Amino acid sequence: MIDIDSVSLPVLITGFVGFVTVMGVAIIYVAKKEREGEQEEIDVVMDEVTETVISEEPNKKSKHQRKNDQWKTKEPAFSHKWSVGVLKGHTKEVTDIAFASDGKKFVSISGDRTVTLWDVRDFAQKEHKSVRQTIEYDTPTHVVFAPDCKSVVFSVKRDNKLCVYKLAKKTEGSGSHHFVHIDNLEFERVHQVDVQHIGIAGNAKYLMSAALDNKVCIYDLRGQLLKTIDPKVGTLYDCRLSPDGRFIIVSGFTPDVFVFEPVFSRDGTFQNAKKVFSLSGHQSGVLAAAFNGSSTRAVTISRDGRWRIFDVDIRYEAGQDARILREGCWEPLRGATSEKVRLEMSPSGDSFAVSFETNLKVFSSEDETKDYPELKDICSTTISSIAYSPEGTLISTCGDKYVRVIHNVPEYHSQVVKFTHQMSEATVESSRRRLKERIDEAQQYLLKFDC
Repeated sequence: MIDIDSVSLPVLITGFVGFVTVMGVAIIYVAKKEREGEQEEIDVVMDEVTETVISEEPNKKSKHQRKNDQWKTKEPAFSHKWSVGVLKGHTKEVTDIAFASDGKKFVSISGDRTVTLWDVRDFAQKEHKSVRQTIEYDTPTHVVFAPDCKSVVFSVKRDNKLCVYKLAKKTEGSGSHHFVHIDNLEFERVHQVDVQHIGIAGNAKYLMSAALDNKVCIYDLRGQLLKTIDPKVGTLYDCRLSPDGRFIIVSGFTPDVFVFEPVFSRDGTFQNAKKVFSLSGHQSGVLAAAFNGSSTRAVTISRDGRWRIFDVDIRYEAGQDARILREGCWEPLRGATSEKVRLEMSPSGDSFAVSFETNLKVFSSEDETKDYPELKDICSTTISSIAYSPEGTLISTCGDKYVRVIHNVPEYHSQVVKFTHQMSEATVESSRRRLKERIDEAQQYLLKFDC
């Protein structure tokens, strides 16, 4: 027996602390073992439940799981050295895309009834900032940005007409934005078949819609119909506004492309829209046509398999005709239908992009001998839209659930060709020096892509 009275106080304290420590460790050890045993039992039970669900009902998922799966999109297979990035988030095919003229905003619409607003400045990043919103009561089919970059114009499927939404901040103070329908701006339903083409003039004077009923309709900014044009192209294949709002270009079954000019008085009152000149030379129907940003050049593609670049900086009121600058061929265009092709020209006019079904080909407008390979299967379904960024350095395409963004490499080749020619004619040393700097910049860019 230990004589407690003979043991000093420090020894007693040390012994008591040691006893408490040993007992604490023992209790923790026992508790841990009990929890491990319970967790093993739980894991076994969950494994059995999982195996049962997978084996007996492999296709059934909870509502929560199905909702989450919409965002677990498989990484697209397309890969190319020109690629910038892939925008993901839509759950059905993306039907149209558009850049804002400020170069910061980009919008995409889909058959899932959503519109997504993207930040162009992070296209090259892994994560892409976006605001996604469902359009109530209808499905958007086409979209363009208004010149103010704060509103968008949609064509909608059910009502088959135009509508305008403005971009506004949410009132909850979250800082995010959303699109709000402008209720007091109502467009009448004019077309008897689905709207195929829409636009808003860069000078903000009018809007346009066109359809396969061979009607090209011009509206004022209040939604009132100003004029309906019958372009007399047999079957209408393509119709669009020049970016600056000067012209409406229409192509179709006829081999000639017709250009119309909406005319306004000095006080902004609409007067008329008349045909001012034509683009001629093709041997078959023209599938699509487009202007550059300043309406000085136009490009056409035809079922005869050929493309043409026109100089349209002309005195048409004096009877001057558009002149063919360059032409070439792309075999997939031969005998193609307008549903399978898309065309867009860069704002500078130095390049243009053509798609046939799932493939994209970008051409240099300054050098018809330069043949860049096709970008095969850039979309898994037929490409529905092509869009150039305002500065012309990026090209976006859509067709399936994704938007793919690529570098516009042929634009820089055109710059080298164009500036080299200008430098040979320049007589002022400062101009020659500046042209040489721009040529060097373009060549350095091309070296990144082994071009």
